Amino acid sequence: MGSVTGWAAVNGPLLIVGLGVLLIGLLLPWLTAGLSTDRWLRGSVVVAGVLACGGALWPMVRQDPGNDAISTASVGTPRGSSLTPAACVDTLSRRMGELTAASRLVSIAEAASAPARVDPIGLVSGSATGTYHAVADDLVAVARQQGVPLFNRETLGSLDNLRKLADPNENAALGFAQSDILAWLARSDDPANRKAAMLLRLVLPLYAEEVHVLARTGVQTLGDLAGRRVVTAASSQGSLHTAENLLRAAGVVPASLDSQQTAAAALCSVLTGRADAMVIVAGKPTPNLVSLDALRDHPARPLDSVHLLSLELPAGTVGYETARIDSGDYPWVAQPVSTLAVRALLMAFDFSPQRTAYQQRRCRQLQRLGRLIERELPALGQAPHHAKWREVDAQRPVSGWRRDTCSRLGGG
Repeated sequence: MGSVTGWAAVNGPLLIVGLGVLLIGLLLPWLTAGLSTDRWLRGSVVVAGVLACGGALWPMVRQDPGNDAISTASVGTPRGSSLTPAACVDTLSRRMGELTAASRLVSIAEAASAPARVDPIGLVSGSATGTYHAVADDLVAVARQQGVPLFNRETLGSLDNLRKLADPNENAALGFAQSDILAWLARSDDPANRKAAMLLRLVLPLYAEEVHVLARTGVQTLGDLAGRRVVTAASSQGSLHTAENLLRAAGVVPASLDSQQTAAAALCSVLTGRADAMVIVAGKPTPNLVSLDALRDHPARPLDSVHLLSLELPAGTVGYETARIDSGDYPWVAQPVSTLAVRALLMAFDFSPQRTAYQQRRCRQLQRLGRLIERELPALGQAPHHAKWREVDAQRPVSGWRRDTCSRLGGG
């Protein structure tokens, strides 16, 4: 049907003109009331009409009924095997939904069951498809079992969390943040950022958040991204910050750095060649990349055209550590990949002065949560809780940050 439609659009007018010329040639004596009887003129007009009609009809005559299969075979792809951006987004979105369905239901139920009269405590985490959110759900479940009304708030990640922590109108007693963002905040040229950093306190050092750079196979180093298209998910402000920081440290200027797409759409931009790389900062295994297993058996074999980029620690950068992504972390990764990581930290603003009713309430909440976390940390490190809890050490030293004196975790 598509071929017929294309033929009509291009050759239909030519056929009409050809038929008209042919008709004029045949009827020329009658049209001129017998004045024109020159056989050569009539013959020329008729031949012109026949040629025009033949030119219009030739593509239909030579077209093989199986031409679709032939044309796609000519580029080595069987009919129906190509991966369109829309089909890719639909597949990955559905897979991400499956991976995070249980977490979403828990979050909704916990938020709905926290009436104001029991003084609910907000924990600002991140995207529902990210590791922050999954780890926060574990903490919420344990807290609820102990009668602590903690609930998980989905956010855009580290920067959004810090803004909510600083806002008295937000129910955010504590939240997650990346170590590289905190380092940037403390060293910012903006006095307001430095002032905000001075008011931050470390509640609990958490786990390593690996930097995943999913790139086209033609991209072998971070330097290869110069003049190329890089994307991050709109739901992860932290990933955007890390991408900008690492590219700047490597002296790389990409053609574009797009942070407006959903996670599924950004991944599909790379898989279908509309972008060259995507940066995801999240504790492994992140559902965003686990979702790619839904495409492993696709006839177009889109995973053959991408890989995880190996990264080295840039000189002079602060807030990063070396890490590794193993073949067992994602089913489609064949070999271990050296990469970088940021440390996820559980932070709060300093409510210890307790000068206002708001600060007093927040400090009491953090005291309660601190006792709970200290008691339940061994249990959180066991199944079925997220594997990243096994990396958590409350005594881990974190340079540059004062411990929170309300929660009193790790010697605070």
